[in-house]
Amino acid sequence: MQLHIKLPNRPLPPVLETHVSQSAAPVVLAFSCRDDEELLHTLDKLSRQYTEPVLEEAYAWYGPEGNQNIEVLMSGVMPFNTFYARKRHPWLLDDLSLYVEMHFQPIVDFTQNGKIFGYEALCRLRDPGGNLLNGEDAFRLARQVNRAVELDLVCQDLALAGKARAIPDGAPLFINVLPQTIMREGWLSAMLKAIDRHGIDHRDVVIEVVESEDVSPRLLAKHCDVIRTQGLRIALDDMGSGFNGLSTLAVVKADFIKIDRAIVHEAQGSRVRTVLLEAIVSMAQRLGCTIVAEGLERVEDITYCQDLGLMYAQGFYFAKPEAVPAQMVTALPARDESHRSIPDEFRINEFVSRGVTVEVNTPIDQARRIFIENPDLACAVVLDNLRPIGLLKRGKVFTHRNDALGNYCDPLPRMITTRMPSSALARGLYLERGEIEPWIMVSEDGVYIGIVHPLEIMSQIISRKTSSGNLHPLSHLTTGPTLRQSLDISLRNNPSTQLVYIDLDHFKAYNDRYGFIRGDAMIRLLSEIVRQEFNHRAGVLVGHIGGDDFVLILDHEDPGLVDLLLKVVSHFQALAVHLYDSSDLERGFFTTEDGKDHPVASVSIAVVNGSQGRISNSVAAAERAATLKKIGKSNIGSIIVVESDPPQLVIPRSDEYINWQSRALNALKILQTMPRSADAHCLDSCFADYPFFEVIFELNPDGSQRFANWINPNMYGKIKAGGAGADRSLQAYYTAVRDSLNPYISSIYLSTATEDFCLTVSLPLFDADGRLSSILVADINIAAMAMLSGLPAEAEAPRLASADTA
Repeated sequence: MQLHIKLPNRPLPPVLETHVSQSAAPVVLAFSCRDDEELLHTLDKLSRQYTEPVLEEAYAWYGPEGNQNIEVLMSGVMPFNTFYARKRHPWLLDDLSLYVEMHFQPIVDFTQNGKIFGYEALCRLRDPGGNLLNGEDAFRLARQVNRAVELDLVCQDLALAGKARAIPDGAPLFINVLPQTIMREGWLSAMLKAIDRHGIDHRDVVIEVVESEDVSPRLLAKHCDVIRTQGLRIALDDMGSGFNGLSTLAVVKADFIKIDRAIVHEAQGSRVRTVLLEAIVSMAQRLGCTIVAEGLERVEDITYCQDLGLMYAQGFYFAKPEAVPAQMVTALPARDESHRSIPDEFRINEFVSRGVTVEVNTPIDQARRIFIENPDLACAVVLDNLRPIGLLKRGKVFTHRNDALGNYCDPLPRMITTRMPSSALARGLYLERGEIEPWIMVSEDGVYIGIVHPLEIMSQIISRKTSSGNLHPLSHLTTGPTLRQSLDISLRNNPSTQLVYIDLDHFKAYNDRYGFIRGDAMIRLLSEIVRQEFNHRAGVLVGHIGGDDFVLILDHEDPGLVDLLLKVVSHFQALAVHLYDSSDLERGFFTTEDGKDHPVASVSIAVVNGSQGRISNSVAAAERAATLKKIGKSNIGSIIVVESDPPQLVIPRSDEYINWQSRALNALKILQTMPRSADAHCLDSCFADYPFFEVIFELNPDGSQRFANWINPNMYGKIKAGGAGADRSLQAYYTAVRDSLNPYISSIYLSTATEDFCLTVSLPLFDADGRLSSILVADINIAAMAMLSGLPAEAEAPRLASADTA
């Protein structure tokens, strides 16, 4: 007997052993098979040799060797996967009810303290060998032999029988139904007859439209409307992934929406999942739909869904699917404020993912391997010298000849920069037509940064709270029109008004050298120091003009003003060292690409006090400050220039705060004497004494985390609970202490958990024999760090492990 395999039109390597022969067409393979055993062996090897996309396009013919009548040949040709499934699983062609088992998973009601609300009927297929296949695998095989609808109907009949037998009245049963089954003529009447035959109330049946194929949302909505007229209810399954997207939600009048577990799982710790979840919840509420969260396994996910106001949920936490419907489920977790959610601000940079990139000169076979190794990857961005030039989609990379990679590319979708305002983003989304593809984010000079999914941005723009516009988003200080109005009013009504203008020297050069994230950290650091020095003083308004420029508005003359400003500069210089590389600190300057040198931690301050004439308005004040700052900029290093005739120049001191680190390390030393355990609240009293710590955790000598995070109660919801057993052995706060056995303080970094700038402190603990027993690690945010360093040092700082050794 002869087996012929027609593969897609592309050069492919020969497969199997030497008995394989290829016909004149290079994509048609021929195999001689003595019997069914050899045929199955050949099919098995082919299924391993080629990728799924290739086999999905392949065809098979099997018959006697020799010339065949064309009608005979054509009648025997079928898709490879269909032919293979028929030979490997011939029982799929039998009565499927002999192999189907229905399992039932409870759905719980959050509003009723976790009481069982209903059940979902889930398909299981037991093959003749006794192996139990889940629903996804069962329907995949059924589709290969063109029996998906038959399997669907069998499952529906058995689900209704299970409802009548073991699920009480009033508890709805969610029955998965394929869209193609719903639109099949006569299906609804047969379903209604089966429901009535089992004596089931129509309201107790929820038709769950499964995410399985791309169908017209409006055509599907038409059939669902008819179903609803018969008293049955409708649920959309796996919302947020696949075909059941927002377009389907918008037209199908669903009673329930089941959110895909990929979005719900660990949503509390993921900004992207949070945004998608909030968008679906917001839209569902407007459409009058009830949400069911699927796949809940963690306490954090459950409490997060409760905080969002969701009513129903299911998942392994509560109960696994069983053949006999469970009558009891695991109780809802006790509410713990450490799992409470706190909404975040909108920042477009935080929605950027690096994505997968491919250089334009990459061989196509290597590009294909990337997609094979990443089965969930839909597209990759093609780069030429760091600049995006096209989009490489999964559907194309496997369907063409071995051409140059550029021939497979689609044109780039919309390109945006980090500076694009939300109003422009919203306008761009409004103008989009058809399927919305990922947007490409580039720097100002066109260098690729990453990809942004526009629906995530739109949902955040819609759902975020409207800002009053009078606080700067980075420093949270007064800014904009409110600041200008306050300045003009003070100048108009108070002739003794003093103004202080503060800005960072060489800030653009610093941004170019170290990047905008460290630049933002430097601005935030200076704002916190100024805030903590002046915010508590009467008659002083601290404002952020923009960028690296700040202003103080004093409604009185303060004879101690210069001394306070000297403290600000000294304070900033002590903390800013954590924003530079050690090599630059040792030299006292950093060098930009143009070869110019710039001093580290340098600040210029101009004091406009009216000694050279009354200040008429904010514009005149800014002009006089600019003249003073120009004098200051001509000097190297930090300086304060006070308005007088001639201007007074004050050189700051730089050693007042050098030992601030000792407070943090000494506090951490005290914690080693406190009882520490798996209790998430065992250190709550310590946070009251040392509020500058955001989170504390302990590492074993091998770098694994000993207990779950101990979280400052003020940070509940911003920092993820858990962490016990996590491998931290590659983190600098572990390796630096392990190698040196000395304390370690990191550079300032942007925390992905709290979206704030922090630094990490770690301290070795030793046993009675002097061996390393554990490492205590704590995070301090930039505001707490400024507060902590403003206090006098209590002791000489212990010798630190250098951040560069990490």
